[in-house]
Amino acid sequence: MSNAKTRIFCVITQGEMGGAQQFVAQLARHLDPERFTMHVVWGASSAGTLGSALPPRVSYATAHHLGRKWSVWHDTLSIFELRHQIREYRPDVVLCISSKAGFVGSLAARLLRSTLPGLKIVYRIGRWTFNDPLPAWERKFYIILEKISARWKDYIVLNNAHDLNQARALGIRPGRGLLRIYNGLDPYMAFAPRDEARSFLDERASGELRAPSYDWLVGTVANLYPTKDIPTLVRAAARVGGNVRFVVIGDGIQRPLIERLIKQYGLTGRFLLLGRIKDAGRYISAFDVFVLPSAKEGFPWALLEAMAERVPAVATRIGAVPEMLEDGVSGFVCEPGNEEQLAHSIVQLLGNDKLRQDMAIAAHQQVISKFSLREMIHQYERLFTLDDTLPLGDAPRLPDDTAHRERPVYGPKTSPSERRGV
Repeated sequence: MSNAKTRIFCVITQGEMGGAQQFVAQLARHLDPERFTMHVVWGASSAGTLGSALPPRVSYATAHHLGRKWSVWHDTLSIFELRHQIREYRPDVVLCISSKAGFVGSLAARLLRSTLPGLKIVYRIGRWTFNDPLPAWERKFYIILEKISARWKDYIVLNNAHDLNQARALGIRPGRGLLRIYNGLDPYMAFAPRDEARSFLDERASGELRAPSYDWLVGTVANLYPTKDIPTLVRAAARVGGNVRFVVIGDGIQRPLIERLIKQYGLTGRFLLLGRIKDAGRYISAFDVFVLPSAKEGFPWALLEAMAERVPAVATRIGAVPEMLEDGVSGFVCEPGNEEQLAHSIVQLLGNDKLRQDMAIAAHQQVISKFSLREMIHQYERLFTLDDTLPLGDAPRLPDDTAHRERPVYGPKTSPSERRGV
């Protein structure tokens, strides 16, 4: 039996830190260095910080033509550019992260099957792009792309049951299997002490915005993109009385819109946009309540960090959230876009010390029992070393648990009886 290490070539569209990049950094840091080597490539146009999050033993490079926007010219060039880089690295596994990388990366790898006959192509998708708030024609476009490119992939890994069931319903079928592997986190990871985190975030607030005192701090960590739906959080904040400050750690294209809404609702000094902060998750300990108002998620890292830090959470019913939080037990789960439910849940938590404590403890136990970093790494190590020379029916398979079924996005809306009233 060969003692050679398994070589992994990972391609991700952007280097700007977000959930997908955090997953890559976690994987790179914790794969067994005695058994695996890893090389990471991302688009040169994204001035991100993924490189600084990777351990020294992991090499990385950029792909000049790889970017988020679709371009026949640049995407074609990126396929050949990635094919050259894959051929140079000669990996055992090509791991594609995010929709664009999943398409061009898997095609580039597929073109090398004759040169690298044992090459395994794995696509890990944190959330389906066709679930974004897009025009109907654009959603169909992304579904067609996923169905076509699935044929070039051996495995597609989803991190939640909702997206796994959607893939099955829509006929997105890779060569060997759809798998669900939850994101994982160290339940005892180091967060900044609460007082230190509070002081740090207060320092980030500028000028007159620092002056008003507050009794409660409600916050989130999110890029200011449409999918994160921070405008709904602004509208919810306007419904919350008392001396409460809201903060968002993150930045993005919706900042001007959100700033206008903050002024419109008279929240200047109460709702602060703190911009990007390195290792933002360390400062979740400052919050009395963590809020995830997203319109779209796969498996939200920031929510998982809040659960690990025992910060009670309110989140929307999207992606893996219903698998992460039991509504009313380990957190509150609201309907997307419903500022009334968000505001009501926040008020409930701020007004009840015991409820906050009980939910925080229950959420932390969820991290320990279901969403540990050790289990996530173990599952990916098994996948990367799975013997694909066996017929599919005889090959050892990873768990494909679909116990937590949810309606597809295109199915019927949740009935009133299933909604928690306000």
